[in-house]
Amino acid sequence: MSSPHSSVSPTANAPQPVSYAYFVLVVLSLLNLLNYLDRFIFAALIPYIKQDTGYTDQQLGWVGSAFTIVYTVCSPLFGYLGDRYRRGRLIALGIAIWSLATAAAGVAANFVQLLVSRAAVGIGEANYATIAPGLLADFFPRQRRSMIMSIFFAVMSSPKT
Repeated sequence: MSSPHSSVSPTANAPQPVSYAYFVLVVLSLLNLLNYLDRFIFAALIPYIKQDTGYTDQQLGWVGSAFTIVYTVCSPLFGYLGDRYRRGRLIALGIAIWSLATAAAGVAANFVQLLVSRAAVGIGEANYATIAPGLLADFFPRQRRSMIMSIFFAVMSSPKT
């Protein structure tokens, strides 16, 4: 077993059945879809949030910016951590943060709660989006990775009308 500071993922040391690797691909791709839906749903809900809460465009702009700033700042940190620690555990932590923060944003009773919770969503999503491709690479040989990454990232593409 590798040390917690090893650059080699534990999954790379132990061969996994091919069916498990594809199961991981499906699960991570579905989570990636949720990741993108969660990222963009706030913008789609702004008219309803404004109507319900009376927040100004400036306040809602700050909420969107808080997410983006935190996501941008945290992504390199999680890239660093993902190369040094167990990716599966890090992703699980990120998904927990992301899920709790999304729920908190849904029940936020005031502007500060909404701002902080959406910023925390940025932490969880930065974790997942940064580490998941590396985890997938651990499960597939080099010659299959371009197809695997294409499937994983295809969920963020939308058909043009």
